[in-house]
Amino acid sequence: MRAEVRPQPGPDRAARDAVEITVACLVHAGIACMTCRDVCPELAISMRPRMGGPFLPELDEAACTGCGECVAHCPADAIAAPRPDRHHG
Repeated sequence: MRAEVRPQPGPDRAARDAVEITVACLVHAGIACMTCRDVCPELAISMRPRMGGPFLPELDEAACTGCGECVAHCPADAIAAPRPDRHHG
C-alpha cells in the first residue's frame, strides 16, 4: 500500500527510478516527520499541509532519480528503493 503520494507525470525513466513512500510513513501514526524532504538532493519530495494531522509527503516522480538518500535516512523505513519491475510504460 502506498501513502498519499501524487506523482507528477514524467518520462518512463521517472516511473522506474522513483522511490515509493509506503503507509509505514510516520504521518499515518500522527507523527510529523520531514526527514525525506530535508535530505532529498533533487527536491523531489514536498510536504502537503492538511487539516488535523501532519503534512503528507508528495513525490515528484519526474524529479526523483532514485538515489536513495531518503531511503537511507527514513526513521520508519517507509521508503522503498526503485524496483526495475515497476515500469509503468
